[in-house]
Amino acid sequence: MDYYTLALAIFAAYWLLVIFLNSRGILARNGISAYGPILMLRTTRGLPLLDKLARPKRFWRFFANIGIPLTVIAMFFMLAILIVGDVRILVTQPAPTAYNAPQNVLLLPGINQFIPLTWGLIGLIVTLVVHELSHAILSRVADIKVKSLGLLIALIPIGAFAEPDESQLLGIDAKQGQKIATRPERLRVFSAGIIGNFAVALIALTLFFGPVLSSVTATGGLGVVAVVSGSPAERAGLQPGMTISQIDGITISDANDFQAFMNTTHPGQIVTVKAINQGTSKSFGIVLDKNPNSDKGFLGIQGGSASELLTLLRQVPSNLNTFQGWGVLIGLPLLFFGGFTGNITHLYQPIGWAAPLGDGFFWIANTLLWVGWLNFYVGLFNCLPAVPLDGGHIFRELFKSLTEKILRNTKDQERVTGALVTTLGVVILASFLILLVGPYVFGTL
Repeated sequence: MDYYTLALAIFAAYWLLVIFLNSRGILARNGISAYGPILMLRTTRGLPLLDKLARPKRFWRFFANIGIPLTVIAMFFMLAILIVGDVRILVTQPAPTAYNAPQNVLLLPGINQFIPLTWGLIGLIVTLVVHELSHAILSRVADIKVKSLGLLIALIPIGAFAEPDESQLLGIDAKQGQKIATRPERLRVFSAGIIGNFAVALIALTLFFGPVLSSVTATGGLGVVAVVSGSPAERAGLQPGMTISQIDGITISDANDFQAFMNTTHPGQIVTVKAINQGTSKSFGIVLDKNPNSDKGFLGIQGGSASELLTLLRQVPSNLNTFQGWGVLIGLPLLFFGGFTGNITHLYQPIGWAAPLGDGFFWIANTLLWVGWLNFYVGLFNCLPAVPLDGGHIFRELFKSLTEKILRNTKDQERVTGALVTTLGVVILASFLILLVGPYVFGTL
């Protein structure tokens, strides 16, 4: 049974359990609503704490006011990324790969193959809680009632929510004399989730690219990341997780050293490979095959150069003065680094203050990376000017204030604003569809 079949079977079993519990009224008695496989867990227990958190109102207003111009800047940035992505697909017509597979567009651990389950869940939960808690706090700052807080679950958490009173926030079916939020208050509420995610991302990524990366060093040698099936390396017993330090007495420090040596070999040559596995050194006598792409010898490993990867990571912050630099940060887990996990962990070791932590240091590093990246990505995504995203509500409010200065008739203001917001929503949806299905349509022609 492959991975996706197993995941589908587990999800089907979960859905059947939801149907059973819902039919018996067990979910409803515990305040849980079921919408197909999605569970909505509501609670009012955190509301008194919410009021306490909202007490420094001047600070929270300042915090949210920063979010409005940041959202507008990020709004244009995300639109530019969508347009560049669409043009690239239409012009270059790339073939379908794992990078543009539909399941990898979703930021769901266990579904997106680039997001590790443990770190992805930690990052996603923190992201959702921060986003919705920020909305809830700014609602209370504006004296808008919050009905409940909660989570959306479809086997794993897929969302969080705060339920402000819409009649107060948006003025929908408001009663006479009821408190109605002003436009600045609504803008602060809508921007709060985005700026909350950005603030957490800034803290987490600053710690990761600063004290964390400065406390990591690359171990010597070439790390074995993967071994080709049926290759000389596999037959000799080389395994992922080992580190090659020498071949025929020649020191191998990185991928360049390895390639330089292999260029001097020929098929049938016997080489002695010295490798380190969990601190123990072992020698392997290996007969090389013919390289399928040349007349040189072939060992059959995929090596990782730890020092080169560290250099690339440390350059990320200094490249954020360019559009491409931000693009690298957005695509970091997809492009070249998803954390100190799997077969690359043995290529690194903590030093300085981090050395006593041992492997626990990598837990800290991975948590900071994924909490920071997911908060950053979700914050950016929510800046898109498409309702029901926060950016869509902010764009609507800002454009509505412009139409009020130009058009006197209230119906004309609503009509023009609604038409533009709807058009933008359709354009953004079409852009995502091109990104999702473009490689399968154009790349196979």
